[in-house]
Amino acid sequence: MTLPNALTSARAFLVIPVLGLIALGDAPAALLVFIVAAATDALDGPLARRRGATTALGAALDPLADKVLVIGTLLALALRGDAPVWPVLLILAREIVAVELRVRSPQVLGAGVDGKAKTVLQVAAIGVLLASAGWPSAGLAGAANALLGAAAALTILSGVRLVLRARQTTAHPA
Repeated sequence: MTLPNALTSARAFLVIPVLGLIALGDAPAALLVFIVAAATDALDGPLARRRGATTALGAALDPLADKVLVIGTLLALALRGDAPVWPVLLILAREIVAVELRVRSPQVLGAGVDGKAKTVLQVAAIGVLLASAGWPSAGLAGAANALLGAAAALTILSGVRLVLRARQTTAHPA
């Protein structure tokens, strides 16, 4: 396994301590682990490209690791009442559709610019949600919910665009 793929895998596995810490009510510690996990997303792709070590496995694992971290964390926050349920369910539905499309596509459907932007917005929203849960007196709940709503909107938009790209690759396979 390459170092970039190991970083991607670590991102997916770090959801376990994040979920445990959220369940224990230790949002500040969950935020710290979440930040470490999310930071691997900024490292794995550029590292793979710089080393000439891009792989089909890495291209498939990267968006899956993002989904595991984001959806797992959002569901845990929603279950504790620290995130509104409706945007979490919209994001979950889009991500299920995205996985299904990628599995069925005859070509690799990598993340587009909008897909990468929605991941950044989701991660930012989760960070502020965790900070709000950890430090309720900071008054971050409104900003956290607004960010999550914006993330849900961009998630749906990028999902529609992914569906359109998938239809094009099915209609015109390489």
